Amino acid sequence: MNDAIRISSPADILGFIPHTLGFVPRESFVFLTMRGNALGATLRVDAPLFADPAGFARSMVDYLAVDMQATSVLLAVYTDTPAGDAPRPFHEYVEAVIQEFEAAQTPIKDAWLVTSEHWRNLLCDSDTGCCLPEPLESITDGQLNAELVFRGSSYQKAPGTTYPPYTGPADTADRIRQAVYGVFAGELHTGRELWADALTRDGWTDPDTAVELVACFQRPDLRDVMFCNVIDPELPDAEDSGDLLIGQGITPDWDRADRAQQLARDLMETTPERYRAPLLTLIGWLSYLKGQSSVAAEHFNLAIEVSPGYRLAGLLEQLVSQGTIAPVAQDADTAYQRHR
Repeated sequence: MNDAIRISSPADILGFIPHTLGFVPRESFVFLTMRGNALGATLRVDAPLFADPAGFARSMVDYLAVDMQATSVLLAVYTDTPAGDAPRPFHEYVEAVIQEFEAAQTPIKDAWLVTSEHWRNLLCDSDTGCCLPEPLESITDGQLNAELVFRGSSYQKAPGTTYPPYTGPADTADRIRQAVYGVFAGELHTGRELWADALTRDGWTDPDTAVELVACFQRPDLRDVMFCNVIDPELPDAEDSGDLLIGQGITPDWDRADRAQQLARDLMETTPERYRAPLLTLIGWLSYLKGQSSVAAEHFNLAIEVSPGYRLAGLLEQLVSQGTIAPVAQDADTAYQRHR
């Protein structure tokens, strides 16, 4: 799954973006750094509306400066906003971005405009073929998108995090509540062992284990070490784990992280809404470590929505809302590269 993927056209690059973000962007600027001929970091930000163009562009340069190996940058602007009298939507912002990245010696190598109807080159103002709109099907039907799907990658068709309401057995909430009593009376290692075993299984569906795991996540100190054990399986507790939680000084097994995220998603289907906050926070935290801040923030906010005042989600949401990029995602040697 870590084999290099060959990207040979703009459509391939645009096909790659939703896979790396986890969703198809809307009203967004998406930047991708290039390290020679290889893709580096990906940054998505909301399309600017009232910000100073030069200030916006400098902020983008500062964000992407974490990729020390970057030699150039690609830009994709996703919008249905009309261009008006300007040559292109967000013309002043695009021009400022071009100037600032040129000054930073990581020039914009190419750029594209993607709407809900078509895509085209963003830097071409002539009437030649390079400016003609291309169908979105050339992205979704491309070889790269097909290869990523074959490798198991998927993404949401639109931004936003939604999970279906719980429709399972009516007594599940009572069973979880009863299991919580035993979890709080037990030792941390019991829950850790249950979690470690679940992370080794494929196609895990045991409803009794699901109840026990969800109950384990309701105990804060056990929840924290279960989070940490995704990255460091041998850690006996979460004491002094602040650096690990913010992604500092870690080298994750990303296959294990992917399994943990998928397991949390699977558990969501068997869990009444009132018990979902720690699962949503786990999915969000692992997304943060992967550098997927938009996905992370959505999960933290949803956790707070289903459990108002949920402290861990609130703290992590503050971290992401400040524009913090996980240190592990800033290092090419440790960053998430499952589909690169």
